[in-house]
Amino acid sequence: MCMCVCVCVPAMPYIPPHLRAGAGSNATGVAKARDGGGGSSSSGSNRDHYYGGSFGGGGAARRSESFSSNGSSSYGQGVGAGSSRDGGGGASSAAAAGGKKVESSRGVVLPDVVWPKWQPSERVRRLTEDQIAEVRARLNVDVEISPDMPPASAPIESFEDMNLHSSIMKDIAFHSYTTPTPIQAQALPVALSGSDLLGCAETGSGKTAAFAIPLIQHCLAQPPVRRGDGPLALVLAPTRELAQQIEREVKAFSRSAEGFKTAIVVGGTNIYDQRSELRAGVEVVVATPGRFIDHLQQGNSSLSRVSYVVLDEADRMLDMGFEPQIREVMRSLPKKHQTLLFSATMPEEIEALAQEYLSKPVRVKVGRVSSPTANVAQTLEKVTDKEKIDRLLALLVEEFSQAQDSNQVPPLTIVFVERKARCDEVSDALVEQGLKATALHGGRSQSEREAALWDFRKGTTSILVATDVASRGLDVTGMFSELCNLI
Repeated sequence: MCMCVCVCVPAMPYIPPHLRAGAGSNATGVAKARDGGGGSSSSGSNRDHYYGGSFGGGGAARRSESFSSNGSSSYGQGVGAGSSRDGGGGASSAAAAGGKKVESSRGVVLPDVVWPKWQPSERVRRLTEDQIAEVRARLNVDVEISPDMPPASAPIESFEDMNLHSSIMKDIAFHSYTTPTPIQAQALPVALSGSDLLGCAETGSGKTAAFAIPLIQHCLAQPPVRRGDGPLALVLAPTRELAQQIEREVKAFSRSAEGFKTAIVVGGTNIYDQRSELRAGVEVVVATPGRFIDHLQQGNSSLSRVSYVVLDEADRMLDMGFEPQIREVMRSLPKKHQTLLFSATMPEEIEALAQEYLSKPVRVKVGRVSSPTANVAQTLEKVTDKEKIDRLLALLVEEFSQAQDSNQVPPLTIVFVERKARCDEVSDALVEQGLKATALHGGRSQSEREAALWDFRKGTTSILVATDVASRGLDVTGMFSELCNLI
């Protein structure tokens, strides 16, 4: 049982490039972008206003690995140059361009996107509506679709019934994953079917694998990435720590896929190393919005081949002020792409974002939105501002003394604070009391933040004092005794 104890007690605004300077649109047969902007022809002098350019480069042998899907892969509509920064341009297919191959804004011919015709196993396809409803009720999963849409894919409670790529199944077995979690059981089939998805599930529910596995399957079906190409899939996350965790999970399920490359693009690390990795060509980019836009503006990457997009912890990204950057990326994508949006809460801003950038999404919700998990007991203590740290010290010293007296491992504890200075103050006070504590906040270097998380995950440090950088999505194995909010 985890106990949550609540002890009661700007940077320069981002201005998107499309607002800083006007941008034209380019390419023959350009279709309208998702946000409804119109496309028009322009001269090559405006090509630097695009995120759809490719650096060219040599080819590579196409993947020969086969899919276990019962449906055969087929080529869908190809994507063209990315939209202009003002949202005016869009992607065009080979058909829209009069049967010709579509070129990027730098004149490089882009391969068509492959949209595999995925199907689950025969056993799943034989499920009746009543049986599907029974499975969803048992998993506590709610599914909503628009009235004009066909029924959503049935939940699947076995990885074997999902007809996944052979290399993915090998990695699932390697990591001893046996049964999908509720969000995975429903979200995986929806994503594999090619539908846009709006998912809502609590932290720790396994939602990262719910989008990572179909992401990898989609990328493995595509023509190979050439040097200078942009990624095939893009995952945006609010913090460096969450982005790094997502990248680890993508790598875990793609370790057996030969030549499959993933790049982590976040602040606090060497941007030149990131540039080299992006220009060399990668299948997947996991990034924080600001740093990825930096690379797009510098021409280090491209959106022209992106056909699979994930917005993870979207509500948190909006809370942190990333909405302009998210919109900047979304409006610059090729027209034909699949979007998955995951959020722990569903405020009006998320609904508006989904309505604008998701196409007839399947809504998947596990449990109650914005409700505490069943294994958390919440306790509220009212004290004055001056008494906060003393009361916190008393609580933690007592907890750790009891563990020591009973020869047990000290409990893992996270203390959340509002400001960086307060974070260091509380951490220092805990260390003075002989407790093993460390601070985690945006003022520390990337190496210091990684070291703090590493020590906490391994149990070397029992107490993590953190700002909201640790409030979402971090995976720490083990039982928490205390989650303290010291506001």
